Amino acid sequence: MFSSIINLFNGLYKNSSTKESEEKLTLLSPQANLQFDETQVQSVLSDFEELEFKDNKCFDKIADDYEKKGESALFNYVILNKRKEIIDILDRNLPLLEEQEEFRKKYGQYVLQIDKGMSYGKELQDGLRSFEDRAEKVLSDFERLNFDFKDNKCEDSSDFVNYNNGWPADPFDKIANYYREDDIFLFNYVVLSKRKEIMGILDKKLTSKDQEELKENFKKRLGRYLIRIGEGMSDGQEFLKTGSAIAFFDGCYVPFPYANRLLNHYDHLNINITKPEQSLETSRLFTEKTKRMEEEKSEVKRAKIYSNGERIVTIEKNEKQQRNYSFTKFAICDIEISWGAKDESGKDLNCTVVLNINLGQVSIKKSTIDGKDVEPKKILELAKQNEAVLIKGKALHEVLAAHFIKQTPCEEKKDMQSHENIVVPGSGAPRSINEEITVEHPFGKAANKDNHREM
Repeated sequence: MFSSIINLFNGLYKNSSTKESEEKLTLLSPQANLQFDETQVQSVLSDFEELEFKDNKCFDKIADDYEKKGESALFNYVILNKRKEIIDILDRNLPLLEEQEEFRKKYGQYVLQIDKGMSYGKELQDGLRSFEDRAEKVLSDFERLNFDFKDNKCEDSSDFVNYNNGWPADPFDKIANYYREDDIFLFNYVVLSKRKEIMGILDKKLTSKDQEELKENFKKRLGRYLIRIGEGMSDGQEFLKTGSAIAFFDGCYVPFPYANRLLNHYDHLNINITKPEQSLETSRLFTEKTKRMEEEKSEVKRAKIYSNGERIVTIEKNEKQQRNYSFTKFAICDIEISWGAKDESGKDLNCTVVLNINLGQVSIKKSTIDGKDVEPKKILELAKQNEAVLIKGKALHEVLAAHFIKQTPCEEKKDMQSHENIVVPGSGAPRSINEEITVEHPFGKAANKDNHREM
């Protein structure tokens, strides 16, 4: 009886409306608990304004000053969260880009040193989160880096990660150059979010005291590249002005006259389209500029367009200001080309051709004159007035003419070629562009000399 009463009492207690205790523990980044008001942040930025930037040790001095005052937490918060404001101050005080490098290197080294919670570039990491499942590929390539080459020069062209077109370079620069042609957005994600793993690989590779200099130089390069990612991706989004793609300016920070590369932070632009069925106006990439690009007299000379990490086309502007489109064998997209032309009477016409690119194969999908659909042959002569666009080095009218030659039955081809010779004077029968475009490995024998860069 007594036992039954006890059980009944326990049952009533368990069924009561009182909520049982629940606990939840959330681990925070060291920066998460820091609360600094805008006045404190502005005071640090004001101190940056007062720096003597021509002194190569100015960054070390301001960091030391805040440590002595016991305000390193505030200083570190500003360093990790106010990169754009600091770089703007740098631009105002040192307008010449070549004079900024020492400060940028010190900045990058400091970020690598203090960012234990991996908070630097957090918003950029979030934008690249789709690359998470492929991060191991990059880490395995970091494992393949070789620090034992004499003069840092690998001569084995089959060693893609270390070869670097046969040029000597720090191992970090080599793997960065490799991923510039493979998948730069994947590489950026790993550098931003997997630094602990990268440093762990470095510690396993470089264990002796006589390798400390190699390790420190690698860390300097890594830190410098962190700043480059933050700057290049933030500027890229400002330039692109869309949420359906992410952009990264990967320009030349150290001039290489022998590789025909001049100082230009914005000459190479990478864009990754993240949403299907999105359109990107590619012609404007070479004409529009941000305020900073105007100030630095910089411009885009090459753009690489990716679709979810897969490169589909490289567009390069030549000395004649023509835009040359080179589609990869993976490309599946449409390209719409519009231009103004005049007919035989001098009347202005608006012409448009839509080309379908399917795994590197080119076909004509649609053609219009003044908004009305026309047969592609009717626009062929007018296409000669478009001198701005090249596809794999061929003018638009050559591409269209090649399409007609390929589509013409054998018994008619002789007459058609004769006609094409008139349309395309002096070129003979144009070679068809309807072929797979082969992309050579970036560090094979035919690698482009532009690929070699230091951080």
